[in-house]
Amino acid sequence: MSHLPFTLLAYFLNALAVLANKFLLSNIIPDPLVYIFYISLASLLAIVALPFTRVPGLEVFTLASVSTLLWTTGAYFMYKALKIGAVSRVIPIIGTLIPLILLIFASETRSITLPQTWAIWTLIVGMLFLTLPDWRLKLTAGEIIFEVLSAGFFAVSYIILRQAYLQFDFFSVLVWSRLILLPLTIIMVAIPTLRSKIINSSSSLSSRTRSGIHFFSKTGLIFIGGQISGAASELLILFSISLANPALVNSLQGVQYVFLLIFGFILSKKYPAIFQERYTPLVLISKAAGIALIGIGLYQLAFGG
Repeated sequence: MSHLPFTLLAYFLNALAVLANKFLLSNIIPDPLVYIFYISLASLLAIVALPFTRVPGLEVFTLASVSTLLWTTGAYFMYKALKIGAVSRVIPIIGTLIPLILLIFASETRSITLPQTWAIWTLIVGMLFLTLPDWRLKLTAGEIIFEVLSAGFFAVSYIILRQAYLQFDFFSVLVWSRLILLPLTIIMVAIPTLRSKIINSSSSLSSRTRSGIHFFSKTGLIFIGGQISGAASELLILFSISLANPALVNSLQGVQYVFLLIFGFILSKKYPAIFQERYTPLVLISKAAGIALIGIGLYQLAFGG
């Protein structure tokens, strides 16, 4: 079974989630550990599916648990980077570094073919051209460090997760990998300073929801749709990694930026204040080159062997 349809759909849905967050994004990002707490809490919902899974062996359970912890750490460093730098720069940089790290690992372990290697390089360069105009403002050493750490933890988590999928079925690995988050959330709640931040953020969110986000309003529907799209995208990415090398899956992230470019251009007509883009000749050339390279990379993956 090819991973391509699932991966492309995943990045399409992730583009929708990014657009929804752009509508709702606050200028002040709370403590990254608070974000991690809520992500972990939401992921624990998967535990209700335990009765419908097979019990993995110790090796598979350990691999899945370590992968989850590494992914969570990667998310923490990503939010740290977002506190310093702009979203339009942080996400593309991390998104470019992850497949680059995975490509180096796959090449060293000879787990991908030469045509696949060339396809991944084409997609990475395409992603660079497509997002280069967004890498504005001055880069600080702190932001770079957090971006590299985030990409590194994400990449290693995908490598380890792939090993678990090679030994056991996707659904069981997915559900059992969430168990490690239970003690993590308990530890976070047990730390007094962090518990205080979690309580304060909950009160703030509750107040904001009562005053501005009603779930049957336009804003509420955008919020719900964004969360569903984001969750479905993550599930499809994980499923794709169970079918193919993580380097192949993550190298296609440039497709997400193509979707964002198209959606942003369409929505800028109706919401110019939110999706305002400046398309200078140089920007247009860079983005056109990126789209062309991503198209070539997709063709190489699909028909290049």
